[in-house]
Amino acid sequence: MVRVIRRSAWRAMPWKNGLGVTHELLREGDGAPGFALRLSVAEVSADAPFSRFDGVDRVLTLLAGSGLRLRRDDGLTVTLDRVGEPFAFAGEDAWDCALLGGATLDFNVMTDRAQRTATARRCEPGVLEATYALALSPGRIGDELVGAFDLAALSGPVEASVATVAVTLWPRDPPRR
Repeated sequence: MVRVIRRSAWRAMPWKNGLGVTHELLREGDGAPGFALRLSVAEVSADAPFSRFDGVDRVLTLLAGSGLRLRRDDGLTVTLDRVGEPFAFAGEDAWDCALLGGATLDFNVMTDRAQRTATARRCEPGVLEATYALALSPGRIGDELVGAFDLAALSGPVEASVATVAVTLWPRDPPRR
């Protein structure tokens, strides 16, 4: 079974730091940051620092545009210039973003580290096993027609005719004593 959250249902809001716009696709649960899971698509139209989220693990994936170069406060630099390739990092780290050639869209997977863990990966058309899948172009996920950037919630393996960013979630293991 597939449930689709259409791009038309996105909820626009300012970034936490007020320097841009994000579109929330899904927010689940409670947690210290106000969620256990948050999926969103950010419009990045200018160089800017990333919003910080203490206690949150993030996975960022370029969806459209030439890409961005991220620089952490300790000097580590990461370039995201391939659509669908994810990059995971800690939300409390200080990152600055520089555009490589104009505005971009990026997909954000954020989890409250105390409650959940998530991975994201690009999947080509075929059998798809994940918790959620963001379509990278129009096509079909399971029996549902999807548009570019529609989000599909999956309850088991399905066939996809499009490339996706697949998100898999797990509960965080309780601390060992």
